[in-house]
Order: sequence, then C-alpha cells, then structure tokens
Amino acid sequence: MIVTKESILEEISKDRMYIFDIIELSFEIKKLLRNNQLNFSDLINPSSRCEWENFAIMLPYLPIEIIEKNLDQLLEGFMDLNWPGSRVLYGYLCGVEINILKKSFSNVIHNAIELNDSDWIYFLLVFLSDDRVGLENQFTEEISLCKEFLASSNIDF
Repeated sequence: MIVTKESILEEISKDRMYIFDIIELSFEIKKLLRNNQLNFSDLINPSSRCEWENFAIMLPYLPIEIIEKNLDQLLEGFMDLNWPGSRVLYGYLCGVEINILKKSFSNVIHNAIELNDSDWIYFLLVFLSDDRVGLENQFTEEISLCKEFLASSNIDF
C-alpha cells in the first residue's frame, strides 16, 4: 500500500475510527513526518469534527519531539472546547513537559490577545485553571494575563 499525504488525510477524516486503525495510521504518519513528506500542520487543520477527534486520539502514538516542536499549532485546538478532540487534547497536554508547555501556552495566549479572541482566551483559561489538570501554580502569570484580558472585555471568569 502506498501511503500519501492525501490518503492519510482521507483516512483520518473517517467517522469513528477504531483504535487499532488509529494506531496503524499513526505509524504511517510518523514515517511521512520523519521523511518530510507530510507537514504537522496538515494534520491540525481539520476539515471535519471527526478528523480533529481522530488526530487527537492519535497524539500519544506520535513521537513526542514532533508534538513538542509543533505545540503552538496544536494549542489552536483550544480555540473551541466543543470540538470532539479538544477534551482528548486536554488530557494529553497534562503529560507534556512543563517548560515546553509553558512556552507554548504563553505564545498562544499572546496570539489570542493580539487577535482579540476572547473565546480562545476563555478556553485556554478553562484548561489552565482546572483543578484536575493541576497546573494552576505553574501558570499564575498566564492565568492572570488571561483574566485581565477577559475583564477588559467585560467577560467574567
């Protein structure tokens, strides 16, 4: 079977993939990413809700160095916590090394503020403030920045 960027994107957009298929597909994606035949950004610009959820479920099976290198782009998944894969991403991010996560969250928060995107800031703040995640003490500066932005937009958190 010849695997291409197009066939990967077609496969990942299927409704309800089985975990076995997701793992198999992740091996193919790894190969294409490492050979520069696929860009990570191709995977995180979903054309369907299923595509985003399938990709999010696949994250633990992809090389951490590729995930960390593209973490800023991945955090765009928090633009809307209603997307099916966003809760999967939510759980996955808890395991990312704190310094890498902190840098990416800072970048994304500043980007969202620059875009004046209060929804995105709100969803980032939901993650950072969640007791289940347990990152509130490491992200005090970022949380304050988000809350200040929301307050300036007359949005309560």
